Amino acid sequence: MLRRMGIKGRVLLLTLLPTTLMALLLGGYFTWMQLSELQTQLLQRGEMIAEQLAPLVAPALSTRNTDLLERIATQSLEQPDVRAVSFLAPDRSPLAHARPTMLNQPPVGNSSHLVAASGNDATRYLLPVFGRHRNLAGELIPDEADRLLGWVEVELSHNGMLLRGYRSLFASLLLIAIGLICTAALAVRISRTINSPIGQIKQPVAQLKDGNLETCLAPLGSQELDQLASGINRMAETLQNAQEELQHSIDQATEDVRQNLETAARRNDCRAVGAVGGSCPEHA
Repeated sequence: MLRRMGIKGRVLLLTLLPTTLMALLLGGYFTWMQLSELQTQLLQRGEMIAEQLAPLVAPALSTRNTDLLERIATQSLEQPDVRAVSFLAPDRSPLAHARPTMLNQPPVGNSSHLVAASGNDATRYLLPVFGRHRNLAGELIPDEADRLLGWVEVELSHNGMLLRGYRSLFASLLLIAIGLICTAALAVRISRTINSPIGQIKQPVAQLKDGNLETCLAPLGSQELDQLASGINRMAETLQNAQEELQHSIDQATEDVRQNLETAARRNDCRAVGAVGGSCPEHA
């Protein structure tokens, strides 16, 4: 395949192929790293929101103040990427809910710590609220630190993260495309700096082929090409000298043959004259 390609095609291939592979690998790697970082930040933000809501709703959970819980749930929706918020009783019966039904199934387990369940579109968090959370928001109540007051349930949408990821991917592809276009333009310019002098060499070589040995190449603008032009000029000069010497030898040989023929003709004439009784004049 490479043998059939011209210089321009080879320069483009050898320039764009490694550049494209490197750009795709680096762009893919950094895009994947950024998406992973965005996902990690989303998970951390969900944990932070749930942990911040726990001491805030602990007093309302202990008194089953559903109106206050509804207001807190509605206010929590103003947080970025928060899709839905629910507050549950200790038996996980709903006390307050804001926004639509959660997409994911509830996290499995009755853990005393925060648990999460992730899906394609959202991540659902479930955090138990204990008496110690109410102690943070109000007066200290003895022997209530480990009493389960209820549950905080938060679901964060992945749409914002995916949108930021797509923007990052688009920016990466745009930068890669700009880089490849610049590289291709540079490769085309380099190939022209090679093809143009070669085109200047073709015409004089064709003239040399046709016998025009007086053809002379001007400097081509680079050391290597100037050396090539100088070599072609020396070859043309050598061929011209050889042609002149050959022509001189041919002319000399022709003159010698002509003189020999004239001498032979005179001798034949003399013999003919002698045969009839005449005399033949002496010739120098």
